[in-house]
Amino acid sequence: MNNDRKTLESILCGKIEQSADRTAPGTNTVAGVEFVYYEDYETSGAASQFHTLLDSAGEIVASSGGIVSDSCRIVAPNGQRFRALSFHGDLDGWRAAVEAGARTLGVRLARIQGRHLMVSDGQSVLLSECNVDLG
Repeated sequence: MNNDRKTLESILCGKIEQSADRTAPGTNTVAGVEFVYYEDYETSGAASQFHTLLDSAGEIVASSGGIVSDSCRIVAPNGQRFRALSFHGDLDGWRAAVEAGARTLGVRLARIQGRHLMVSDGQSVLLSECNVDLG
């Protein structure tokens, strides 16, 4: 089985992440990829919230790349919940879209910086104090 994985990794030109090795997106830097967490109000499913965030952005002007949701959810000690997404390519364009959607919906954004979850309202929470559900 190990040889099969190595063959697949060779074909895909990258390492296949093992579930036991998975960490919260944004914990480790990935060249050309940006990770953002958006506030999750649990009013609808994750996919629906992701699409609502992007639909609320208005015109998306990103010229290349793409944006994807991730199954990871972080719950801060105060109960705030955040869902992960990542984007690549036109980082400025995708970042602007996410920020515009969050502004329109009135939701906070967060990022992992070092050992902290940094929330757009100025909060800084130790990641070790949060419940990280990798989904």
